[in-house]
Amino acid sequence: MLKKIFGGLLVTLLLWCPSAMATITLAIIAPKAGEYLKSGQELFEGARIAVQEINDNGGINGQNIDLLTIDDRCDDRLAFSTAEMLSLLKSKTIGLVVGPYCASRFDEIAAIYEKAKIFQIVPITESYRAGNYNKKGQIVLLANKTQMSKDFFEFYNTHFAGLNVGFVYDGRPDKGYTDVAKTLYDEFKHKGKSAQLKFYTLNVEDDDIKALARKIVKEDNVQVVFVLGDDDDVALLLPALKKKNRNVILFTGKDMISKELLEDMEEQADGVYVLSLPGLKDSLMFTDSLVDLRLHGIEPEGLETYSYVSVKLWGDLAKQVKSFDYNKLSKAANSQEMRTKWSDFLMHSGSKSTAKYVIEMYSDGAFKQVY
Repeated sequence: MLKKIFGGLLVTLLLWCPSAMATITLAIIAPKAGEYLKSGQELFEGARIAVQEINDNGGINGQNIDLLTIDDRCDDRLAFSTAEMLSLLKSKTIGLVVGPYCASRFDEIAAIYEKAKIFQIVPITESYRAGNYNKKGQIVLLANKTQMSKDFFEFYNTHFAGLNVGFVYDGRPDKGYTDVAKTLYDEFKHKGKSAQLKFYTLNVEDDDIKALARKIVKEDNVQVVFVLGDDDDVALLLPALKKKNRNVILFTGKDMISKELLEDMEEQADGVYVLSLPGLKDSLMFTDSLVDLRLHGIEPEGLETYSYVSVKLWGDLAKQVKSFDYNKLSKAANSQEMRTKWSDFLMHSGSKSTAKYVIEMYSDGAFKQVY
């Protein structure tokens, strides 16, 4: 009799206990080691906080969210095999994939999720191919790398037109800067200025950095240099260029240059321009999300904001259609209401426009936005 009573109580408790609610799995794919470790940590943390908030508030449509974090090490092979694995997984119901952060085979990977009818949100990406083709159940926030070329040229053409430009980039295929170079060439060619643009490869030994800097500013008389590559190479080349010509105008990616390097360059750092994706921290649209992050002790300067917003966006869509059904979510994501609400940050979900890069200038120890 006691066994029956305790058994009945156990069943009742399991039915009432939030952890016993039906669950749907959210998989986030980002690196847990290597060059992009910090980016991965931030993306995982933002998703974790969003999932915790959702579950603490009763879940979505009566279901708790099970968070699955996957390390793809920014390796195409792992990102591809992860997509195939998730598409075949039977032990969990995958409601959303957030990512991948890297992957030059981005559209092949996205096609796997589309075929498997797994909704995908890419909060921010290192992939220069992200969003080349519009997938039905895919949302890509912000822009890809080739947008850099367009914004750099627009700023150059307004402020430095007539000066010779050198684009120095890491030419390895997995970095994606070759496509940036092609887009940059197209921009200059379209305006009849291709003669003012020269290209240089950054894949050189440390001893050759000085020779590269000399060739760029002395032999080729380049006055504006745009550098994209690993931060170690950028840290060597920028000071070398300034030593050859203190008046050379420098551009690079904000994530490729440290505050310490700029401080070491002292007065030579003044006037260095950096490009970065627009931050969500100044957007009124995300005020509630930013407040929530700050309540968790996170100042939204990193990538946490992007993954956090991605999860909350998916949750809002699921509540709106009262379902996790792929087709219903896709239809809602591509609605006019959605495009209007998220137009500043959506690269896809029916939007063909891309978010512009921000350009900041370093001066007197601080960055000031100039574009």
